[in-house]
Amino acid sequence: MAKTNSGTRASGARASGVRGKIKRAIADAAPSLARALGGPLAGAAVAQLSKAIFGAPDGDEELLSEMLAGASPQHLIALKKAEQEFAIALREASLEGRRIDAGDRANARQRQIAMSDWTPSALGALIILGFFAVLGVMVARKMPPGAETEFSIMLGALATMTAAVVNYFFGSSAGSKEKTRLMAAPLLAREAGEETLATEKSEDERSGG
Repeated sequence: MAKTNSGTRASGARASGVRGKIKRAIADAAPSLARALGGPLAGAAVAQLSKAIFGAPDGDEELLSEMLAGASPQHLIALKKAEQEFAIALREASLEGRRIDAGDRANARQRQIAMSDWTPSALGALIILGFFAVLGVMVARKMPPGAETEFSIMLGALATMTAAVVNYFFGSSAGSKEKTRLMAAPLLAREAGEETLATEKSEDERSGG
């Protein structure tokens, strides 16, 4: 068992070292992928890089780090494309998560209306009252020694629950803003491309003149 644990730790350390090399190699060309390599999305980032360099998401990481350390111009172009695709995938995943959350809230509201259930309203009122009660006590009265930490923890928990209550009853505009931004992205990209073409055409005309 000890040998197995030791081997697992060694393997994990080796993988972490390889990914550190990859992160440094792509820091300038693909900053979003580089940041992802240091977090829970490291596996997805490596797969995206492997697909860009080898054409498959399951390439050898050590070989990948070597290829990226001496990246050719073609590899740099592939990295830029992988960076864009990764960013789009993250935005789509975030938007889908918001859709799911919004659907859950809508279903809960419909259930409350259909069953004339007063429980969510009562709980919401208690949570909001509790939040302001604790806040008022902390502002108006001097806390006993050592009680500040407990009250701060309580206030933080109630603040989180209060935000959830407000979001449940009134919804959130964050998903709508993200959707609008995603819908506008292709138009902005097309306009940028048209401006580039117009600039190049103008320069060609001046050169020809």
